[in-house]
Parts: sequence; structure tokens; C-alpha cells
Amino acid sequence: MPSPITLAGFKGSNLELDAHALPESVGVNAVDMEPGRDRFVPLKARVTRTTVSTSPQRLSLHRMGRDVVDPANYWLTNSNVVTYARTFGTDTTERTLIAGDGAPKWTNNVIGLGGGPPYPQALRELAVPAPTSVPTATEVTPGTGTAAYRFYVQTFVNDLGWESAPSGPSAGILCMPGAIVDLTALGAPPAGNYGFATRRIYVTQPGTGSDTDFYFLREVSAATTTTQDDARERGALLATYDGTAGSSWLPPPAAGFGVLALWNGMHAMLSSNMLHLCVPNAPYAWPTKHDKSLKSAAVALGKWGQNLVVLTTAEPVVYQGLDPLGMAPLPPGLNHPCRSARSVVSFADGVAWASNDGLAWIGDDGQRILTAGVLTPEQWRALVPTTMIAGRWRGFYVCAYNDGSSKGFIFDPKRPGSIFWLSNGFDACHYDDISQALFVLEGGNVREFAAGSNLTATFNSKRFLQTQPSNFGFAKVIAASYPVGVQITSRWNDPDDGVARSVVETRSLTGPGAFALKSGFLAESVEIQVSSAVEVTSVRLAGHAGHFKAL
Repeated sequence: MPSPITLAGFKGSNLELDAHALPESVGVNAVDMEPGRDRFVPLKARVTRTTVSTSPQRLSLHRMGRDVVDPANYWLTNSNVVTYARTFGTDTTERTLIAGDGAPKWTNNVIGLGGGPPYPQALRELAVPAPTSVPTATEVTPGTGTAAYRFYVQTFVNDLGWESAPSGPSAGILCMPGAIVDLTALGAPPAGNYGFATRRIYVTQPGTGSDTDFYFLREVSAATTTTQDDARERGALLATYDGTAGSSWLPPPAAGFGVLALWNGMHAMLSSNMLHLCVPNAPYAWPTKHDKSLKSAAVALGKWGQNLVVLTTAEPVVYQGLDPLGMAPLPPGLNHPCRSARSVVSFADGVAWASNDGLAWIGDDGQRILTAGVLTPEQWRALVPTTMIAGRWRGFYVCAYNDGSSKGFIFDPKRPGSIFWLSNGFDACHYDDISQALFVLEGGNVREFAAGSNLTATFNSKRFLQTQPSNFGFAKVIAASYPVGVQITSRWNDPDDGVARSVVETRSLTGPGAFALKSGFLAESVEIQVSSAVEVTSVRLAGHAGHFKAL
């Protein structure tokens, strides 16, 4: 009489281990199941909340209108792979930075959402370019006292109050205190959607050089190209340049990508082999003295806590610090290159991404390959990591990939012993931290992940080996409701001719009662498949029905 078998737990699938060697609750396949439930729970279907254009196909997705949890509104999309990051502070317009599609830009709920979809309706350059013209200073009324040289610069200020780096300094003019000086040749603002409103004039203290501090003199309209130093009292120190190399508040890199909001008012951005950090609370200002050189080409950014992860084509680099100048790299760990910028997902305790050999992780508990022991590197590469697109749902990593068709998987970084497969992938995704929901884009449909009715999930068990060839006489399924589909496969090698044989039994159960299995053979192993849209607690096999009373 065979020893009874109880299939329970349903803890996902594992492809690296042999089907005979798996733990009893881990199978060889688990499709459209919820992870982390320790029972068979079907994943819920995705629910369409709105539609967006597919001409061309959108590859990036982000929701605005975040004062209200409304999954139908307002979805920013882009046919290129871009990243979005909110600015800090008390801005009520949801100013959002966008990088990865030409020069970095910004939008908000005023210019971006007016006029209806597609969104954003309008974008503005994130750059605030410095004036290219140098002021010309001419004394028109002498002063009195000791003559000394003074120098002038100008800046542009846009309608948000963002101020550029200064122009080059004027030629030094030797004059006495109280002298009246005309300032000309200020030059027109550059063409472009910069929103320039005013220009500001700054001057040095008498007797200092052109590479020292400048102090506010006056503010005029951006269209004004001449003005005057009328000997008025000097004001505050120029903030956008301090006279030191690389300190100018320059525009972001023209080909910047991967923008990410950090902490203490900082944003980070990438270009080629460089990490860029803005002036805190000034996301338009990117001094070169904040730049960090990278040994390998930059791919993407992630973060956890106050740890910035720079992912490259070679090893990742982690930076820590409270301000841009204080951001310093930690010693490198394992070499896990990032194969897809869209695979990077930031969690509260770490960052996950698609590497060459598996799903890589770096966090509070170190750096490792999460899928080690679940998928071999060869099995992982068969999923085509370069196509991976991922987001987070609850505490899980949800990923789409395309190996010829669009599919996906769910992985639990905290319990990395198995993988749960998805029958359908997606083209882009966005985690909305207001509603704590994951939204995926499938073609033109923006769908909330796992928000509808139950899907029909499937679980294929390990191969239960018997200590000696035997036959199970009965089976029983314990479920929340019915129907439940069960398939039982019994395998053995025929002792007469050595040919591998099997018996497959398929049932659609309508209730919890035990049912008889086929007889007339002695099986060496048994596999169980469950297919259902309802929760299943266990499947039990026994030699005769009386055994179920003891199970």
C-alpha cells in the first residue's frame, strides 16, 4: 500500500532542480497564481482603466493627477523609453521631470493636462541657458574717492524663478565709488521654450577680480538689452556661480536619461559614462563639480533608503551621501551588469534588475542573484533579459519578457525559492504609490494589475517518487469552492520490455468527495496538475478512501 501524498503550500515553481528533488510544495510550473499565499490562489485578471494611443506604440507610462486616486486619469505616455521624477517642495502643479527623449524636459498639470489626451499636452525645456553675450560697461558719470576695477555679469530668470548661470564677465572698468555706468550689449534671450521672464545684473565689489563673488545690482525685463548701474546699494550674492571651477548652475546634459528623485532635494541623472547630480531643490541646475565619472557605460538608476544604485554595462556602483559633493561610492561588490534599463525596480530595502545570469539584487542584505537555485543562467537567458520590463506589486517583482511572445513572471525578493509565471506580458508599467497599485500597458490599454475576477491558474507538482512501485486508489481535492480541474499522471518503466509508460487521468471535480483512480498498474512516480479559478487548499492521494480520515 503506497504512503499517502498531500500536495499543499503551492509555493511556485523551480526549473533548476530536478523534478524529483523539489520540495513537496514547489512544482515544475505555476502560471497565473498569486505568490506568498501558501495555497493555490489564482491571480486576478487585469482591469482596463483607460486607453492611450498606439501610433506608435507607447513604451513609457506615468500617472499624474495624484491628488485624487483615479486610475482613469491622467496618463503620460511616450513612444521612447523615458523616466519621470517629481520635484520636491510645495509645488501644487505636480511638476514632473522627463528624461530620455532628447533634451530633459518638464511638464505639470497646468501645461501638461490642458486640452485633453494624449498627455502631456505640452513640455518645457528643463534647461535655463546662461546668456552668451557679455555686458559692455561704459562710465557716464564719474564718482568720487579711490578708483578700482569692477566687473559685471548677467543671468536669465524664467517664469518659475529659476535662474541661469552667469554670462562671461565684462571687461573690467576702472571707476570711483558712486560712478554711473551704462550697461549695453546684453543680448536677446536664446530662442526656445524656456519661459524667460527677466534678466539680472550682478557686479563685483570694487577692487576684486572677475573670478570672485558677484552681488545683485538690478533686475530688468528679459527683453531689455541695455540698463544702468546707477550706484544703488548692492544686494545678495549670486547663487548660480561662486567663482570656483565647475560651480556654474549649468543645464542638465543634453542627452541626459534615467532621472531619479533622491533625498534632501537632490535629483540624479545619467549620460554616457557619467552620473550627474543637481543642486538641491534646483532640478534645472547641474554643476560639473557634482559629476561622478563611471568606469563603464551608464544604463539606469535605482535607490533604496539613502542609497543610490548606478547600474552600468559592468558592475553596479552604490553612492551614499547627504549632498551632491558628499556623495561617495562604496567599494564595488559582485559584477552584475544591467541588461535592461526598464527591468530596474526599487524597493524599500533594495534594488532588483535583469543581469546576464539572473535577477540581480543589491540591498540591506547585500548583493546576489535572486534566481540562483531557481533558474540556471541558461534558462534565465532564454527569457531574453534585454526585453525585460518590470514594476512592483505589493512586495513582488513583476516582469514582462519576450522570447518570441510576450509573457511574464512574478518573483518574491524576500522568499526567492521559486518563480510564478504569467501567461501575458506588457509593454510598459507604472507603480502608483498613491493607490499602491501596479498599472501595465498592453498595446493601448492601461490596465490595473490583479484587480478583476480570478484567472484560471495552473500548478504542476514535483514528481513524487515511490519507495516501491504501487498504485493510488483514491484522490481528494479540498478547495474553497468548485469546479476544480485535476490531472494525475502515473509513470513507470514496464518490467517486461523496459518501455516508459504512463497513465493520465483528468477530472473536473464539482465537490469535495474522494474519487477512485485507475487500477491495473504499479507506478514508480506520480505528478499532479491543478487548474482552477478558485482557491485550493490541497490535493490528496491515498491507497484507499479510508486513509483520508487519517490525513
